[in-house]
Amino acid sequence: MALWSERRPSDDFHRVLAPDGSLVGDPPELGDDELKRLYRSFLQTRRLEEKLLRMQRRGEISIIARSLGEEAVALGSAAALAAGDWCFPTYRQTAARAYWGSPVDRSVASLMGAETETVNEHLPPDEEGEGVVFTPPYVPLTVNVTNAVGSAMADRFRGTDTVSLAYVGEGSTSEGDFHEALNFAGVYDAPVVTVCQNNQWAISVPAHRQTAAETFAQKADAHGVPHERVDGNDVLAMYEATKEAVKNARDGGGPAFIEAVTYRRVEHNTADEPGVYRDEEEAEYWAERDPLDRFDAYLRREGVIDDDWVEAVGADVDAEVQAGVERAREVPESDPERMFDNHLHGEPSWTARHQRAELRAEQRGENPFTDFDGSGL
Repeated sequence: MALWSERRPSDDFHRVLAPDGSLVGDPPELGDDELKRLYRSFLQTRRLEEKLLRMQRRGEISIIARSLGEEAVALGSAAALAAGDWCFPTYRQTAARAYWGSPVDRSVASLMGAETETVNEHLPPDEEGEGVVFTPPYVPLTVNVTNAVGSAMADRFRGTDTVSLAYVGEGSTSEGDFHEALNFAGVYDAPVVTVCQNNQWAISVPAHRQTAAETFAQKADAHGVPHERVDGNDVLAMYEATKEAVKNARDGGGPAFIEAVTYRRVEHNTADEPGVYRDEEEAEYWAERDPLDRFDAYLRREGVIDDDWVEAVGADVDAEVQAGVERAREVPESDPERMFDNHLHGEPSWTARHQRAELRAEQRGENPFTDFDGSGL
């Protein structure tokens, strides 16, 4: 028996494509090449995450977080950025990286545990230098907003017209950092767009159990930040809403907040078992609203793609993913001490020194957890 009941969110949001792929609004002005690029990024994300899951099951990767059924949030919003803009992703924005050509080999090598310095020594550099600038994905998601607001203000002081895009989950909107950052952005008109990926679950807590707000979008009201609720399974709606928000921010109009309504059909990450706290009926409902199926139906109806094109692109994506994984497997393991290489402030802190001592004790085959204050090491 499931631990939690679920409440389906209302669908009074911005939408361009109905779940069956038919148009219910005016589509954005995108050419065939751009639409095909979006489709290819969809495919690459799915094929890569399927591969990563198999690698995790074999023990090559310790943990991954998939975005199955949520890809349109990252894909549509990231596609609205321009070269030179900043993107602050979480672990569920694989599609954003795919769209902007992030190398598969470097991403996989990092997931396999290689430190950045080791990756740089053994894999070709990321030559997409003229694209969007991605920060590393942060596990404490809420700091994405504070960091993105800081980034946006720095760019504004430098006199550039770049925009920062931050992603958070709906659970992050219950934390203090989120409100402090949004308040700052509202007061100082920071050129930043925040996308809340509302997938209905903050790990194992359903949305209705972690906030009493009617919507997550309305939380931006308290900070004077314009907001919009969007169908997160509609890649064209996500693109359209983010494009307008990014343009407004770039033109000096200040921040925006977008609630992207979607659903987490799979586990939070591979350390999670959702079967102990929810049933599968709701996941099946959302599977029928799959964002790739919806986009596929639309493009076929418009004559943009057909079976031959999809088959050819699928084969191309599979080859790219496999080649990237093979190169990543050639990267040697990093020296564990490298995790201490980079410090923001002068001499290593007591905590850093203690963690290093714990690591060395473990490498000697000793129990590193013999005390709390480090006096026993």
